[in-house]
Amino acid sequence: MRRFSWLAAIAAVLLGLVLAQPGHMVVALAADPPAAISDMPEIVSQNGILAATLEVRQGTTVFDGVSVDTYGYNGSFSGPVLRARPGDTMRIRLANRLNEPTNLHFHGMQGSPLGHGDNVHISVPGGADFDYEIKIPPHQPPGAYWYHAHEHGLAERQVGRGLSGALMIEGFTAGIPGLEHVRERLLAFRSVEIEDSDNPVVNEQWHGVVQTVNNRTTVVETARPGEAVVWHLTNHDADETVHLALGGHRFTVIGRDGAAIPHAYQADVLDIAPAARLEVLVTAGPPGDYTLSMRNVLTGKGAELRQDRIVGRFVVSGAPATPVQYKLPDMTDLSGLSVNGYRRFVYTQSKDSEKYFINGRLFDAGRTDTRVNLGDVEDWTIRNDTDDMHTFHIHQLAFQVMSLNGQPVPFNGLLDTAVVPVRGEITIRLAFTRPEIVGTFMYHCHVLRHEDRGMMQVIEVVDPKSVNHASNVNGGVAGWLHRVLAPNRTGFEHLPICSALAAG
Repeated sequence: MRRFSWLAAIAAVLLGLVLAQPGHMVVALAADPPAAISDMPEIVSQNGILAATLEVRQGTTVFDGVSVDTYGYNGSFSGPVLRARPGDTMRIRLANRLNEPTNLHFHGMQGSPLGHGDNVHISVPGGADFDYEIKIPPHQPPGAYWYHAHEHGLAERQVGRGLSGALMIEGFTAGIPGLEHVRERLLAFRSVEIEDSDNPVVNEQWHGVVQTVNNRTTVVETARPGEAVVWHLTNHDADETVHLALGGHRFTVIGRDGAAIPHAYQADVLDIAPAARLEVLVTAGPPGDYTLSMRNVLTGKGAELRQDRIVGRFVVSGAPATPVQYKLPDMTDLSGLSVNGYRRFVYTQSKDSEKYFINGRLFDAGRTDTRVNLGDVEDWTIRNDTDDMHTFHIHQLAFQVMSLNGQPVPFNGLLDTAVVPVRGEITIRLAFTRPEIVGTFMYHCHVLRHEDRGMMQVIEVVDPKSVNHASNVNGGVAGWLHRVLAPNRTGFEHLPICSALAAG
């Protein structure tokens, strides 16, 4: 497995803290924003309902004349962009036409983990269908999210071969005074590894790895001189960090993990960890043809060998745009909340890097590792006792990074995925206050190779006012019944058991 540039990822976090400034900026207003947010297929909610079928199949995708074995939704590599709004309901049928189980996780959604919701205990066998119903909370921040396969043990391979797609919760620019009419574009990044190829393009040009943006090896973006465009950047890679640069330009970061941040900061190179998202403002420079490149990616051979791969062009032409001002919104700082509890989680791994542990334990779907009362606020310290890069992600809610290696981190919004530095630690604050998150869900490293090999645990949020804790299908009587009746995870996980207990 290729190594991560963890130093660059940590440096990006620190750079953001140093450069963060109050959100008055001067940008340029684009005229007549297009209806589409990307050049990929899109499914848009209508009258509060997003209805879709995602058919999963194995196939091949041709990149620059090279055929690559991939998975995909609805006949194409990756999946369609889903576009919905806070308060909408997504009704999505997953039609599994693989010869192995799969499922869906709606990364960053803050709704229910139960039943047909964002429930990764569900396993859809090959040849079967399953209907998800995701009720997007009215408080869900607008921005970039994504959906992807989360079948334990298969997640890295399935996501790496194409089982993911972008999920846009609309209204991001509408919530930023001055940017309401600025154009928005989505750029989704993913690499695909190719093994045992004798193709010279694969071996000598790509070094066994296809880098894709919006399912292509190169994209073309355009703007007028001085025009500001909001780019939603999302990393769909199973394992790798994206290091992105735009020739002749600096990025202004205005959002992270699906929400605007209160303090913008600038960067020459963006480090986007696996599963992370950034909203950036790109203000076009003088007329010209600029390169969009990914750093730390081998390209070419011999004298042509480089560590930057060009993945796009940014063409600036036409009449200059008119500058406008904008102001980023305030956000709730969790620093002022009273804390009910403190926990510590230590990441370790075996010497051969075949097993990955949290507090010495491998993942067990039938065990509840952490139980929290609804309404509690907790501080968690996540320690990385390895020489590998790890991340932390928790389903159903976002958190605030309070400190990095013991040093306080100034508030600049909430995250759902964060890098845990090598031989270092982060402390985060989590507010388990939204009633819709009651139930069991996961926290884990979002390097999917690590998750598949054990670095994940189960958390249950319980309502202390309720005597019915049947939502915990992985513990107690419900968990016992589930393990006895479905030990091989060959069907829809625990739903009949859960329903029967809840009814009782």
